Amino acid sequence: MKSLDFVVFFVYIAAVLAIGPLTSRRIGNALDFHLCGRSLGRFQAGLSLAATVFSGSGLIGGAGLAYAIGASGSYWNLTAVPAWVLIGLTATVTLRRLKVNTVPGYLGMRYGVASQRLIAVLQIIEAITFLAVQIMVSSLALTALFGLHPLVASVLVTAVFVAYTAMGGLWAVVWTDILQYFVLMSAVLLGLALALVKVGGWHGLHAALPASHFSMGQLGVMTPLAWLALCIYSWATDQAYMQRVFASRDDKVARFAYLYTAANYLVFGVCVAGIGMAASALVPGLKDQDQAFPRLVADVFPHGLRGFFLTGILATTMSTASAYLAAPSSVFVQDIYEPLMRKTLKHHGLLSVSRISIIFLAGIALVVALRFPGVVNAVVFSTIVAPAAIFFPLMMALYFKSTNTRAGFWAILLAAASGVYSQWKLYGHVHGILGSIHPLFLGPLVGLLVLLIATLIAPHRAGEPAPEAMLAAAALNADMAEPAHGATQ
Repeated sequence: MKSLDFVVFFVYIAAVLAIGPLTSRRIGNALDFHLCGRSLGRFQAGLSLAATVFSGSGLIGGAGLAYAIGASGSYWNLTAVPAWVLIGLTATVTLRRLKVNTVPGYLGMRYGVASQRLIAVLQIIEAITFLAVQIMVSSLALTALFGLHPLVASVLVTAVFVAYTAMGGLWAVVWTDILQYFVLMSAVLLGLALALVKVGGWHGLHAALPASHFSMGQLGVMTPLAWLALCIYSWATDQAYMQRVFASRDDKVARFAYLYTAANYLVFGVCVAGIGMAASALVPGLKDQDQAFPRLVADVFPHGLRGFFLTGILATTMSTASAYLAAPSSVFVQDIYEPLMRKTLKHHGLLSVSRISIIFLAGIALVVALRFPGVVNAVVFSTIVAPAAIFFPLMMALYFKSTNTRAGFWAILLAAASGVYSQWKLYGHVHGILGSIHPLFLGPLVGLLVLLIATLIAPHRAGEPAPEAMLAAAALNADMAEPAHGATQ
């Protein structure tokens, strides 16, 4: 029966790989490759965004937390729900109406070229780290179910999502996401049902686990609040998610995509937590909590279904991984490469550069995946590096026009540096207030203070010349809208 697991797995992989060549026919220029020609409708944007955020960290990390500490581990996913609603009703609408291409591009208009490039670099670092998490989770699943060596499993899954993303760009990401959405939602719903049956239902789960596993207070207050902040920062600033906003047909589609994702995340979060708690009863004693769902599938679920659940795990990781390949490629090409190489672009098509950058970024992420420990810690680190540092400068740029435009660079740099230093040396390592404030609060607070103090001292006044990057970014947007500079090559 193990051969049936292989059949299910390879049929799915073949379907995913077929999407790349089919969608590549829709690519006429760089705008098509990176933003689907700004033509996504509600069905495409909503399902694609939901599949992207149901990541390997959400499934494997969320189940692992529930395995280790019980019901309060559900906060890892459930804190996303209010964040999606809040950002979906505010920043997504505002940014879509501005018709920008990237988050660094917009902030470059407000804070200058140096800020634009700094944000681009930070978002690429974040994307590589988060992409490494998806590779690591996929490797865990393939190793647990098929006994593959971790290196072989990592290379295999990386090659798959690189292939279709490089061929079809965001169009390939969107259509594979839609396929993966149905696979992964079916997997978590069926997985919860099977796990509860195996453990004897809700009463059997209560009998098998200590009472503390059903408490929602195991994590205290600071950690769930930090995770809520993590979600708000990411959903508002991360190019991997905002790319669906920029690619949407209009602001109504962008808002729908965020609210639809919020509703789906509620179901996803409850199911994943239930699966993790059932795994705690059925496969106790695991040294690595991130192995909870893969081991549950491998040791408890029947053959035939194991291949389906492996496919579900891969659907969560590959949908997110492809988005985190498309996003940094878009940022690199539009915010770093094109401004620096504008005079030579006629010799090097943007599409070629985009595809090469996808392969290169995936290679770096693969190396990181083999060395970076811990799913949850990696996600927190990636959020500190970019979304947390960018959030307040973005909000102030959008809603406070008097914000000092020259302080943006230092606000973002100091927020990122202080957040990383806090995670490394302060939070949980020293006594006092600096050791008790989560890095996801400390870093952004530093950046916000820099902006507020600079604005109080020297506010930007209406009618004053905008930063020089305003003109560069406007020209960049115009280039992306036209198949110029060899973009169709």
